[in-house]
Amino acid sequence: MSSPGYFSYSKQERQYKKRTERNIIGKIVLGLIFVISLAIAFSIIVDQNREMERLKIKERDLQIELDLAEMEQAEIQELKTKIGTNEFIERIARDELGLVTSEEYIFIDD
Repeated sequence: MSSPGYFSYSKQERQYKKRTERNIIGKIVLGLIFVISLAIAFSIIVDQNREMERLKIKERDLQIELDLAEMEQAEIQELKTKIGTNEFIERIARDELGLVTSEEYIFIDD
């Protein structure tokens, strides 16, 4: 018997209400865990994308460096084959020492 100002529940109704509240709280907690998991996964993906971009830039820079080194190596190989030839000696004599052949004339401009 209940008094008019109070609202009473039966024992079964109270247990049902507690179960329903627990279910709702459980669903809310699961939802929060899911949202947090998604946020963490998204954060990891963003970080990995940044790292991939950084590594792509580094790879491009290293490829440019490698290409320059290969070009320099090719020039050295070419120079290596020319060393000791008359053409090479004449070029060094002209460019570095300023020498000329006996058939050439030097004009000095005042």
